Amino acid sequence: MHTSMGNITLHLAADNSPIAVANFVALASCGFYDNVIFHRIATMQDGTPFVIQGGDPLGTGQGGPGYLIHDEPVIGTYQRGTLAMARTSEPNSQGSQFFIVLSDAAAGPLEQARTYAILGEVAAGMDTVDAISQVPLGGGTQPIDPVVIESVTVTRTTP
Repeated sequence: MHTSMGNITLHLAADNSPIAVANFVALASCGFYDNVIFHRIATMQDGTPFVIQGGDPLGTGQGGPGYLIHDEPVIGTYQRGTLAMARTSEPNSQGSQFFIVLSDAAAGPLEQARTYAILGEVAAGMDTVDAISQVPLGGGTQPIDPVVIESVTVTRTTP
């Protein structure tokens, strides 16, 4: 993932969430995420870093690809660097939005919900994720100056 603040290398775990990972790969491969912003940088109530969220072509948190995918059982834990699908409180409401977990402390609320399909993890570039999490916000959770996902390149590796 090439952003306006640096690169983030993601390792996807298709064995854990095959539908969500295939969806993410398909969207990335067709350029869906190109020039989309990280529209949400959230902290927990005590100020602990929580998540950065992107993947909405509208940049508002309300957009998606025009379809929804089914929920999958959550396999794994939400730790710092986890990449997961974002969704509403409604079942089967995942589309294109995703988030990256900023701290192990964020695992508590995410583990309680256990409704966000885990796509994988940040393999390199957590410094970029941390830098994104520190940009000034314009009231609420949206950055004043947009952080842009310039492109997402998918590279398949064999075990």
